[in-house]
Amino acid sequence: MRGAWDAPVRFMHPMNHDGLVTTMKSLSRVRDPHHGGRKTRIGASHARHGVFPMTSRIVVFLALLVVVPSSAWADGPPKNVAELQSSHDRALLRDLAAYIAANPKADDLDQAYMALFDKVIEHDWFSDHEAIAQEYLAKFPDGPVASLARIIGTMSRAQAGRFDEALTRFKELMASLGKTEQEEFAANFADSLASASTAAGEYNVSRQVYEALLARYGDSPTLRQKVRDELVRLELIGKPAPGAAVTDVKGSTIRLSDLRGKYVLVDFWATWCAPCVAELPRLQAAYAKYRDAGFEIVGISLDESKGALTDFVKARKIPWRQVHNASSGGDLVEAFGVKSIPATFLIDPQGVITRLELRGPVLDQALAKLLRDATVRRTSR
Repeated sequence: MRGAWDAPVRFMHPMNHDGLVTTMKSLSRVRDPHHGGRKTRIGASHARHGVFPMTSRIVVFLALLVVVPSSAWADGPPKNVAELQSSHDRALLRDLAAYIAANPKADDLDQAYMALFDKVIEHDWFSDHEAIAQEYLAKFPDGPVASLARIIGTMSRAQAGRFDEALTRFKELMASLGKTEQEEFAANFADSLASASTAAGEYNVSRQVYEALLARYGDSPTLRQKVRDELVRLELIGKPAPGAAVTDVKGSTIRLSDLRGKYVLVDFWATWCAPCVAELPRLQAAYAKYRDAGFEIVGISLDESKGALTDFVKARKIPWRQVHNASSGGDLVEAFGVKSIPATFLIDPQGVITRLELRGPVLDQALAKLLRDATVRRTSR
């Protein structure tokens, strides 16, 4: 199952300018992943997913404490490392923007723009920085980081729910890219936009994104297979969820059909998957908020060791049922056609797959609306 996208998915700078090549959107960042968060292709080794050993995390934390004095925390000290990194990176963006404004003819101006666009893309802060991206394109339409500026413009439209405009910009960017040398860059950008549109329920936009990608890079067998997998996954919308019986980590049999009458989020994840772990607080909040209203979660773990899963679940006090796919007596990964994680499927009370890729604030918004509508339907009968 391994291929060109098994490694941590990143935006790669599409051009080499004075030896400057930058890596965008590290898979392992701990942040809100719902706007096109990067995914982990199944089969990659854990070390390649950017899961830092504890000693490295401590070094990073201490380094950031040195860089960001407590006096800079206007809203109080950060609650965790993710907030600390976010605060540090926002300060860096302000400094980069000020440097660009004060030094419009600097020899390293392209490097400054590249560093700024890198951080914007890493954190999905597209809307806040669309203006500087458009400013760059107006001054340097063929500049060495013009593609990155166009990504910011495209994704800011997606964040605002203007998916038709985002799709138009995406197609324009595809037309401007070269062939083989920019294939990975194009594929990762397509994943980002398609993930955002899928989370918003704009499945037709997602299909068109992948179709445009295929039209541009269809000569690649690996890419053709990737696009085929993504389109097959989108076709699951409106179809019954797989009915396979599996055994959960406590030894009980579970069938998704047994949960009819509830909205069920099937969450494919692993303890070594950084974006999956980063999403857990939101899942726990949603579970606590909506469980009594008819919401359930079933976790499908891709961990190699069942013990690693059970220890993690116990330590984190995760209350919903967990299935260790490798020892479950079935294969829900295959049944759902999952090729990368995190991956979520929302099943409605009739057992039909109704939404994909619900994570972050979008999950709470979708559940609030669906459960409110379900209550209205029941009371109006």
